[in-house]
Amino acid sequence: MSKKDDLSKIRDEIDSIDNKILSLLNNRAKLAIQAGEAKHDSSKYKPARESSILERLIDLNKGPLEAEQVKNVFSEIISSCRSTESTFTISYLGPEGTFSESALLGQFGKSVEKIPQETIRSIFESLDNGSSDFGIVPIENSTEGSVNATLDCLNEFDLKICGEIEMEIRHNLLGHNRPLPKEGLEIHAHEQTLGQCRIWLESYCPGVKLVSVNSNAQAASNVTEDNSVIAIAGDLAAKKYGLDILSKNIEDYSSNTTRFLTIGNIESGQTNSDKTSIMATTKNEEGALYSLLEPFSKLKINLSHLTYRPSKVDKWQYAFFLDFEGHKDDVLVKNLLSRLADKEIEVKILGSYPKSLG
Repeated sequence: MSKKDDLSKIRDEIDSIDNKILSLLNNRAKLAIQAGEAKHDSSKYKPARESSILERLIDLNKGPLEAEQVKNVFSEIISSCRSTESTFTISYLGPEGTFSESALLGQFGKSVEKIPQETIRSIFESLDNGSSDFGIVPIENSTEGSVNATLDCLNEFDLKICGEIEMEIRHNLLGHNRPLPKEGLEIHAHEQTLGQCRIWLESYCPGVKLVSVNSNAQAASNVTEDNSVIAIAGDLAAKKYGLDILSKNIEDYSSNTTRFLTIGNIESGQTNSDKTSIMATTKNEEGALYSLLEPFSKLKINLSHLTYRPSKVDKWQYAFFLDFEGHKDDVLVKNLLSRLADKEIEVKILGSYPKSLG
């Protein structure tokens, strides 16, 4: 048999498999509709269930597809099947081409309606007034730390965290084909991005004016309108706005990662790998922080993140934002929350949700 005949046979087998996959996908969609009709509440989004599906399939995977590829394929399958029940509206920090949009697609897939917002606060407001179903907001970066605007809104608005996704962030210098700027030009980017690229910028673009804007996609858009502007943004923005990559991967640390939260008006059920976020307000007195942290040590609960913001209720009073392992309905976490209440520490449960899979 010739190589041409071999190739033809292989393609026939691929076509046969694709036909079976199509039939199975439609069967899955029908079952998803039936499951939606059988649910006891109105929410069509079940983050715990979706996370468990992806985790199980990744564990079953024997290759040659890598875990990330399996996750991507089945995330889109879940998204498409979910859309047969309802199409969600998701707000994110726009315009199009931001890392927030990439996080949205990673969390919800493409079968949703995306609503770009100008600020993080406007994302929270869109959920509060019912114009969006869910939102995607950045909460912390491994290089620059916490995103204060998100922390303040979590404290102010009565919304729930129902998911998270971590993304490796790769920054590019974007513009029209030209050498690296030395003077007479401006580099636009979000303030967090400028911080994540500070060492590189000082080394390769000394003296160039740095301008903070609402988002990296806005910076990329500015390049199309002003020839004196260069932007820092990702591959998605470069493609969206038709810009050249003048220098690739200019972030100071290769481990540069941003964690995004999914916020909404629903609570996530329990999985085998959950995280809980709370906002705790203590009295302005000696030993207050120790009193807050002691129960975590006593109960051996892993505290993965701790930061604080001014409470804005009383001067020198602070609201502490904490992430820790476990779900609020776990016996151990219930014990923790009870101990904090006994200490008269005011606790706002922001949400329990599945840990990011990647």
